[in-house]
Amino acid sequence: MEISNPDKVMFPEPGHTKADLVAYYAAVADRMLPWLVGRPLTLERHPNGVAQKGFMQKNASAHFSDHIERVEVPKTDGTVIHPVVRDSHGLLELANQGTITFHVWTSSMPELDEPTHLLLDLDPEAGDVDAVREVAHRSREILGRFGHDGTLVASGKKGFHIWVPISGAASDEVGLAGRALAGLIAAENDGVATVEFLKKNRHGRVFVDWLRNRRAQSIVCPWSVRVTPTASVATPLRWDELDEALPNGWDITTAPDRTDISSDPAVRLDAEAIVTAARHAGVDLDSDFDRFGR
Repeated sequence: MEISNPDKVMFPEPGHTKADLVAYYAAVADRMLPWLVGRPLTLERHPNGVAQKGFMQKNASAHFSDHIERVEVPKTDGTVIHPVVRDSHGLLELANQGTITFHVWTSSMPELDEPTHLLLDLDPEAGDVDAVREVAHRSREILGRFGHDGTLVASGKKGFHIWVPISGAASDEVGLAGRALAGLIAAENDGVATVEFLKKNRHGRVFVDWLRNRRAQSIVCPWSVRVTPTASVATPLRWDELDEALPNGWDITTAPDRTDISSDPAVRLDAEAIVTAARHAGVDLDSDFDRFGR
């Protein structure tokens, strides 16, 4: 594929160009595509590089080629026509269009109401890496009680994501189970974890964000480049790396050297068991919340 403006500087601090960005995605395509293919995308585009203002794009542009599929998703006041990638050509075309970060749904076509993963997004206060590592370990222990494990991902920014492969549950069940799990983690680790959305109420604790589990929400795809000065990457990790790993410890020059991290097989989600355990621990699963979780 011909790269347009290959010498355009996309990351001024290290000097990475458009050609470097596309080359990175070509290098990790085989590892990234299993997380990406068939999922509705939201694109974080910076056509003039990260030093200039970018934008989030949900609707596929008319000029996208036939390598980019479209899926029409209803919303309250109309529809969104999300782009969908099927192969490396589509991935590289979107990178050539200035896409820095690929945000994906947790479900894929054609079963958009059946998530393939439950997500826990661990967001530390003021970049407290020790605290977010501790919460990640404790989250894994709680997941294990229900027969689940997950793939740990350094987010490329401040925290870690845990991708839990699941089957047999619809979006509303996964959303409630995600809320229950996050509440259970916070209830058992109140000194270091919280589900308080407002930063002023977190008091230094790690925010266990469960909001990505609702239908039509998205999260950064593993192996995506982040909009940071250093071109950091959302990098899958082995659990035995957690105690030394930094959330932003890999970039487009170092991430391709890593071996792939295979995902565990999906385990059927027992949402009822998770919800029952959370209620027994005193977790509030009934209060209304707005789109920000408040």
